[in-house]
Amino acid sequence: MLHTYFDTLIIGSGLAGLTLALNLASSKKVGLITKQALLDGASGWAQGGIAAALSEKDSPEVHIR
Repeated sequence: MLHTYFDTLIIGSGLAGLTLALNLASSKKVGLITKQALLDGASGWAQGGIAAALSEKDSPEVHIR
């Protein structure tokens, strides 16, 4: 049986898990466990959870209302 050892094991490949994995990868050996393919997570469906003012007609104040 093949054994693989990691400094850190992250369970979950959502936004938080992937962010943590990327931040630790430069200094630690990181393992990431996901229940599906990496791009099948639900973070992309978090409508309203992430908003940005991108156009000249938009502003942070509009998002607060």
